[in-house]
Amino acid sequence: MSSTASAPSPPLPSTSGYISAVRSSCLSASTHLSLTPNLPAIDAFLLSLSPLTFRRLATQHGLTFPLRFPTPIAEINFLSILALLNSFSGYRTAFHRATGSGAYQNVVRFMIGLYISSDAEDRVVGAASLTAKGLRGLTEAKVVELMGVSVHEEREHETLKGVTVGVRGGEMLDVVQMILKALQGVAGKLQELGHDSLGSYVVGLLEATRKQGLDDDRATDFLTQRLADAFVEFRDTHSITGVGEVFLFKRIFFLLHSLRLRFGEKQDWYVPDTKRTLPMFVDNVLPTMCVWFNMFSVPEETPKGMETLYEWVRTKHCNADLPREKLTAGGKDAGPELSQDETYAIRAATLNVGRVVVERAKVLAKEEKEGREWLAELNEVDLDGYLWSVAKDDEALRSVPRLVFRSIHF
Repeated sequence: MSSTASAPSPPLPSTSGYISAVRSSCLSASTHLSLTPNLPAIDAFLLSLSPLTFRRLATQHGLTFPLRFPTPIAEINFLSILALLNSFSGYRTAFHRATGSGAYQNVVRFMIGLYISSDAEDRVVGAASLTAKGLRGLTEAKVVELMGVSVHEEREHETLKGVTVGVRGGEMLDVVQMILKALQGVAGKLQELGHDSLGSYVVGLLEATRKQGLDDDRATDFLTQRLADAFVEFRDTHSITGVGEVFLFKRIFFLLHSLRLRFGEKQDWYVPDTKRTLPMFVDNVLPTMCVWFNMFSVPEETPKGMETLYEWVRTKHCNADLPREKLTAGGKDAGPELSQDETYAIRAATLNVGRVVVERAKVLAKEEKEGREWLAELNEVDLDGYLWSVAKDDEALRSVPRLVFRSIHF
């Protein structure tokens, strides 16, 4: 398992303005490390976009499931747990070797399996296995069964030459144990708070946003703060050595947008307009795409501890060592394995780039040139959706080696 499991609790903002803290921390880290937006490349990216393709891909959120939920709480519970586990992009190559599918697809399959294989129904959340009690009692064997992976790897026998033996270990064992740790940790906290499920906790927050009359900005801050404060497992945050704290909350943002898409019109709750309030939801996929599109500028002098990251940013983009014609269609090779500091540095810079891309889009839209008007409607959430989807939709871009950081963040 990752060494981060025993690390100190991830940091939280010292203010209730969580979204502002996310943006300012990422801008600060990007500026401090001179890992800044490359404006000419960003403009070239924007002008290369097809509005029809962009709109199609920006709305592919991977939130359609072959399930029938008995209550809205059941669906929210499912979405909430899915968001919690939407964090294994660092294991993409390992998942493809083990199952033939990517990280998100495997998490979705696991969630569906957990839902439909439950030994008992639950009138509120649909499956007893997805209640706090059910998650607390989840076993390694059950996770292995539902994921269809092996937690053993073949190694040569220490004394018998040419003989291989199965030894407990490997990346899939790490994944299984991190899933267990996350689900059991959240379940224990829910029981401590007196909630039967994560869905009921989230619904309580949505009811509170309505009762308090919060507007979009305050509701987004409130929901993000409450989820991050209550569950350490949702904290996609880190303190970069010599730089400072970086707050991302990728999985909380993914959850809030999922709720907006599914329940934005429900009158009993208030789900904020995420396209207006949220930055991008950054893990490993979006930084990889932004590097490939050459959206970063880096200084000649590399900050200490950032050597692997800066070499990747300098050389592996469409205008340097990794042009489109060099991409092997269908390849799933892993990219550079980064340290935790390097990973959060590029994630922070990516979130900041998302802001700049939207700002540049609005500038270009005002120029009196045909075909640019649609850029005025661009927002960071749709940009996130496009970059995430085009990395899967475009066969060549599926083959761009993605950065590797093997952790569930907390």
